[in-house]
Amino acid sequence: MDYMSYHIIHITKPKSHISIDKGLLFCEVKDSDEIYKLPISDIKAVIICNPAVSFTNCAIAQLLNNNVVILHCDRKFQPIGWSAPLDRIVNTKVFNNQIKQNEKFEIELWRKIVKQKALNQACTLDLMGCDTHNLYNLIDKPLMNEANIAKQYWKNYFFYLSEPTKREYKCAQNFENACLNYGYAVVKTLIYRSILIHGLIPSLGIQHKASYKTTPLVYDLVEPFRAFVDLYLYYFSKNYELDFENEEVGEWIKYIPNCLVNYRLKYKNISYKIIDIIDIYIEKIAEAFSNFDCSNIFLSDLKEQFLDKNLQEK
Repeated sequence: MDYMSYHIIHITKPKSHISIDKGLLFCEVKDSDEIYKLPISDIKAVIICNPAVSFTNCAIAQLLNNNVVILHCDRKFQPIGWSAPLDRIVNTKVFNNQIKQNEKFEIELWRKIVKQKALNQACTLDLMGCDTHNLYNLIDKPLMNEANIAKQYWKNYFFYLSEPTKREYKCAQNFENACLNYGYAVVKTLIYRSILIHGLIPSLGIQHKASYKTTPLVYDLVEPFRAFVDLYLYYFSKNYELDFENEEVGEWIKYIPNCLVNYRLKYKNISYKIIDIIDIYIEKIAEAFSNFDCSNIFLSDLKEQFLDKNLQEK
């Protein structure tokens, strides 16, 4: 499969109206002369960050028909839901095997995913300058305790972020937590899109169980990428020297998609943007389901991340 970079479109201005004409997405800001346009084929996700945004039904239909996932946020930039294409069967064997829910395979797959998540968290602390954490020792234990690792991670993470706070998972009031939740939602949107493209069923998770208004497979597969968002927030805080107590989340909304495009990882000696690595990752997960074999999956390793050579090499 060929991998192409697409745009993540953020709609932030009030009174924006989205329409489609001749294969182009138009964004017109009412009561102004602002009109933006982009080929619909170049769009991977649309993030609606302002409640005063309107769509034509044709625009929504065309976006979904082109495998674009739309993420909706409330007035506080908190993600509240997706508009996504319908599930589809791409590979009958993958579809049937996911339904079978092979316990041995899923346990092994989950262990690989959650271990990479923990390794990426440890790497994030390393890059933040934390040399006192013991995450690697916790990871190497025969029975890795994810809850204990998370407790140690967040304690160190917020200390080195210079923000003594706790992790807020929903309806975050703290600025840093709101930024993390938003960043995770953007990555989950890209993962949701890729899950649908590769014919996986988002409502059938590996570890997370289905419940009302959930897509457990998305929550399972996002885990290795969470630490990427955490690191980007750390860089954001250092590069912009913002007063987090007073700064609005709008600057972060501009920053996070640039990270997903500018940072890269290598797969088979080819450099890919993070936005494209997600597609490779999900494709390999789908292949693993086809044979109940996760020995060839690709897990994104944060320590291998580097900036685009046109910017600077890490």
